[in-house]
Amino acid sequence: MNSYGAKALSHWRRYLPGQLAQIPDPEAFFTRLGEAAETEIDQTADALAQTTPPGEGYLEELARLETARKTAEMQVTREMLLVDPEDKERIAQLMG
Repeated sequence: MNSYGAKALSHWRRYLPGQLAQIPDPEAFFTRLGEAAETEIDQTADALAQTTPPGEGYLEELARLETARKTAEMQVTREMLLVDPEDKERIAQLMG
């Protein structure tokens, strides 16, 4: 399980223990969820970093790519990993 899966598992242990108890194989579930989140982060970061301004130097490029990665991580973490315990529909989708 990668760090994203571990983050989600920790969140579910604390905020969604009832739903976590319903998952037959939590290790496999959070391994898949972490891998899916990592893929989504990579794709989102790539999409966010597509536009290269003319005359961009090395440090500006590095900053742009890092910003895209952090933005993607925040977005995907919010959508896939740190699920709102009140969002029954999203929880059902993930467990689906």
